[in-house]
Amino acid sequence: MLPFAYDALAERFATIRPWAKNAIGDATNRCAICMGYTLRLTPSQDDATIQTIMNADLKTSFQRAPPLAGGPQPGVLPGSGRPLGGLSQLFFIRASELLPRVQRAFGPADIEGVCRDVTPKVLGRKGVLYLENCYQTSGDKRRSFLFFQWTNGDHWDLFDGTTIVAQEDRLAGNRHGGQLYFWQAR
Repeated sequence: MLPFAYDALAERFATIRPWAKNAIGDATNRCAICMGYTLRLTPSQDDATIQTIMNADLKTSFQRAPPLAGGPQPGVLPGSGRPLGGLSQLFFIRASELLPRVQRAFGPADIEGVCRDVTPKVLGRKGVLYLENCYQTSGDKRRSFLFFQWTNGDHWDLFDGTTIVAQEDRLAGNRHGGQLYFWQAR
């Protein structure tokens, strides 16, 4: 179980989502940025960050973003001993790299398994969801066939008991065969 009340998670999630959209735009998946901030986690030295994928357009957009109230500040990442160049090094960019950090910080998921099998156990509970291999990336679409579709896109989101918050989509009836991880809020 997470050490946070759902309302506190929802407040931090609502703060970071518009900031992240302003900072990096719509072209880059923002779920790891948003959930890392919501759960108060920052990347380790070997985790990919926004800086890892930084290009000229993203750098300009990111530098124009307003300060993030209550967010991580540039300085030295605890445990790294290395100075940080800015906020771009303080946010996860890959959903899959956030999973082991969440597991280290908060323990194994309260509910874990194939999404279509464990969804009924999650319904009615509030917390954080991680869905593995749940949507098609642009690379998946190139490799897919009419009757066989690759899905290797992962997604982090807040879950209010019925709805995947950022996606504004109900979890009930989700039939994908990827893994679902769920940490319940207090």
